[in-house]
Amino acid sequence: MRLLKVDTIIEAENKLKKHFEGLEWRTLEIPLHQSVGRYIAEDIYSRENLPGFNRSVVDGYAVRSRETLGAGEASPVFFDLTDSVEMGEIWQGELEEGYATYVATGGMVPKGADSVVMIEHTEKLDDHIIAIHRSVANLEGVMSYDEDISQDQLLYKKGHRIRPVDIGVLAAIGASVVLVFDQPLVSIISTGDEIVSIIEEPIPGKVRDVNSFALAALVQETGCLLGGVYLIEDKAKKLEETLKEALTRSDLLLVSGGSSQGHKDFTEEVINALGKPGVITHGLALKPGKPTILGVIEDTHCSCSARKTLVAGLPGHPVAAIGVYHLLIEPFIRKTFFKCHEEPVQVKGVLMENLAAGEGRETLITVRLEKAKKVYSVYPIHGKSGAVSQLLSGDGYMLIPAGQEGLLEGSVVDVILF
Repeated sequence: MRLLKVDTIIEAENKLKKHFEGLEWRTLEIPLHQSVGRYIAEDIYSRENLPGFNRSVVDGYAVRSRETLGAGEASPVFFDLTDSVEMGEIWQGELEEGYATYVATGGMVPKGADSVVMIEHTEKLDDHIIAIHRSVANLEGVMSYDEDISQDQLLYKKGHRIRPVDIGVLAAIGASVVLVFDQPLVSIISTGDEIVSIIEEPIPGKVRDVNSFALAALVQETGCLLGGVYLIEDKAKKLEETLKEALTRSDLLLVSGGSSQGHKDFTEEVINALGKPGVITHGLALKPGKPTILGVIEDTHCSCSARKTLVAGLPGHPVAAIGVYHLLIEPFIRKTFFKCHEEPVQVKGVLMENLAAGEGRETLITVRLEKAKKVYSVYPIHGKSGAVSQLLSGDGYMLIPAGQEGLLEGSVVDVILF
């Protein structure tokens, strides 16, 4: 049996980068209210100042700050009252010296005034005179016209994934439509003579299909559209037919199972038969995840330029398949299709037991976290190959670098959150 010549994660990433670097992915404009979860396809700058006018941030009285100098509880300063500022209205004219006017929170501070005294520090003596018991500084109680957001300020970089809170910011600057990257279509093929549909009652020797459902959820969470989902037996001809069909309507293909070197693992030869350059990686220096396959198929019939499709053969064991997706496939999708280079969310924690590592390979460990006194305790989740229970309580995973024998209890480690 031919031994796998494995690549490190970085080597595999570099191979993918070499084949897909420079890919100009499709973009489209969509309404702002439909854009949450999408990736921005251009840098977004503010087209205006916000709030756009000097705005009161307290309920109180607009005044000239220099006229409040020396004001205190025992020595108030008196002002004549003029018409109040109506919400949403422009106060006409300029506030005269010696006058104050009431402004509610969010109201426009009239020209001539430079601060707002909180109503708690005032005493209205009658309809015409107010006493102020506290001095204020310039712009106290006021948000200046460009203090929130300034015109031409960079708000979001290309590749940023729009969060619900971002919708509010974009609405504030009047961005009714947003240019975003199109969603690549990802199809999933789950293979194995032992795999049955989840609606079936498996007989001894059979297990329900887990990977197509887990991978489908992952690709959608990443921001892709789910294409075809296939469940097929371990037959080379069937795999080839399914891959050919899926290639016609997919931007990326994930094949679960059939990637190691057992007598029925023919994914590599099938990928190579579909087109050039074919398989570029067969084997990762990763535990679990060693039998991973990466293949590239070029469509030379495309009128503009060669269209390339990644065909990734993932391990059949769910924990390994999900781990490889998080480590390799998800970053590839985000960088290649969405130009997103944001790092995954991770936290530091204290390892609660000694851990051995894989020989000469990076080791991926699923972990659960417990937090006490602002410190995370990291508990590795142990399970034999193929054990689904590791997914039940996992909060994330950690990596032990290749060449390191393991980690000692008490070590500070990085945990990448699911």
